[in-house]
Amino acid sequence: MRRIGVVHMDLMAKGGGEAVAMNVLEALQDDYEVTLLTLTDPDFDELNGYFNTEVDAVDVRQAGWLAPMINEWFGLKYYVLQNALLGRYARRRADEFDLLVSTINELGLEADSIQYIHFPFDWTVSLDNREHIFHPTVEDDSLYERLCTWVAGVTRQDIHSNTLFANSPWTADVVEDAYGTRPDVLYPPIDTSDFDPLPWEEREHGFVTIGRVERSKRIVETIEIVDGLRERGHDVDLHVIGPTVDEEYREEVAALAGDREYVDLEGEIPREELVRRVCTHRFGIHGKRHEHFGMAVAELAAGGTLPFVPSDGGQHVIVRDDERLLYDSVDDAVEKIDRVLSDPGLQRELRVGPEEIERRFGRERFKEAVRRAVDEAFVAGDERASSPAPRPIRDPSAGD
Repeated sequence: MRRIGVVHMDLMAKGGGEAVAMNVLEALQDDYEVTLLTLTDPDFDELNGYFNTEVDAVDVRQAGWLAPMINEWFGLKYYVLQNALLGRYARRRADEFDLLVSTINELGLEADSIQYIHFPFDWTVSLDNREHIFHPTVEDDSLYERLCTWVAGVTRQDIHSNTLFANSPWTADVVEDAYGTRPDVLYPPIDTSDFDPLPWEEREHGFVTIGRVERSKRIVETIEIVDGLRERGHDVDLHVIGPTVDEEYREEVAALAGDREYVDLEGEIPREELVRRVCTHRFGIHGKRHEHFGMAVAELAAGGTLPFVPSDGGQHVIVRDDERLLYDSVDDAVEKIDRVLSDPGLQRELRVGPEEIERRFGRERFKEAVRRAVDEAFVAGDERASSPAPRPIRDPSAGD
């Protein structure tokens, strides 16, 4: 049985990237010997419950000692360095596997690897527009960044020799800007199996937002939007759902929620409760600007809510680029959402359901694409291995 190494920093972060990784593991575990190269010790029982997966036939190998130690001591503080070390470890052990698959962006793995990019690290510091970058990337302005670049050892040639996927057309544009090659777009896997939306008339007149509690998710601004809607006479509430990764920011959000009986900071809750919140509320809202794709937004739509999202980044594809669901600022959001909340006919027109989300973003579609990419990588490798080496060209001046 062929051996595949799947490279991912920390499955226990439980974000969209981890959902991708878990679905990749699930897609490959029955047909290959799969080893997860990582920095932490994943609890697959907990992760399977959280992501509704069945990963149970995967070996786990920690990537040396330095990167796991940095992760344990500092968490996400040295995120880019940790991934540089992880990629270096995987590359040095590539001979132990028949194929390497990264689910944590481009890591400069050996030729013919598969890499799924949520947002590029930009190891070669080539991006023209860096204003929209929230995800940690390399910037050529400090000893730390230069260290990360040196440790990673990534070149454009490395990237061009790999099979690349991006999670949205927007991310594919950014990768092309960074490396001069465009990935295929493979939307991440959205689990619609648990969603059974209530009829619209029976749903609560409120909002749900899903995502890790961290500053880039702009939960404070989301609360301000709900404040503005209430000032316009809409009796709406807000449920904030997701694990905490920034304790200081969580305290800011908790302070605001404590002053507002209509804001419920629920934090991380079991998936069945998350699904129930989504399926029983009319509206969803997402705060992060320049979101790479927005799996939480797709789940909100799958559960039957009307999701409102920032107009930049890759998430606009989920709401079919409908300007009525896109906003540019807090004030713009209040204006647009007020218009929708005040018009039941418009609400009916804008709604989508789990069937459309499954068709466009479903998990089986994703896993089949992963298996097909792996098959193609092995076929290409086998063809190269069976091709005869080119005969050396005789030099007439050698006299033989």
